[in-house]
Amino acid sequence: MRIIISCMDRRLNRYLDQWNDGNTVFVRNAGSNVGSLRDTLKLLKGADEIVVLPHTDCGAMGVVHKALSGEKMPDVLNPLITPFLNLRGKGREELERENLEVQLRSLRSLVNAKVRGEIIHTEKLGVPPSAENVALVTAPSKRKYSEFLHDVDRTFVIQVEGGDSEIDVYIAKEFLKVKEVKYLK
Repeated sequence: MRIIISCMDRRLNRYLDQWNDGNTVFVRNAGSNVGSLRDTLKLLKGADEIVVLPHTDCGAMGVVHKALSGEKMPDVLNPLITPFLNLRGKGREELERENLEVQLRSLRSLVNAKVRGEIIHTEKLGVPPSAENVALVTAPSKRKYSEFLHDVDRTFVIQVEGGDSEIDVYIAKEFLKVKEVKYLK
């Protein structure tokens, strides 16, 4: 089984559908952050291959940058911020590049699967800006986003198991200013 771990960013939905071969399971959260995937870890351990696809202009990396620059953040965000504490003083773009390596190292310490990744350049995706966005929390799945999202370009997709969505929902509400968070069973 192949698993793709990517960010919940709405701009990635159509791009990630291109990776969907019907046999790939998608896990998405704020910043493609492996450290917050406690309940989802069992799924990851069953994978033959894991592909990590973080992206440029990442809101979660913006949160990390603010925290490393001295802005006080709530404790709920610690699993996102902690892996980057040794990178204080780095710019946001540098943190986005480093994020891929942080997540790959984390995965390699947790699973025996083949692990690889690449950075998605959101500026090349051509998704228009949007101020009226929602977030959808659902389980990891093999479904195409075009099959279950009403508005593909305005929906942040959080795909994790159990209680792993706490950080992601917080970021969606407080930093990305989504107007609504929906839950799909």
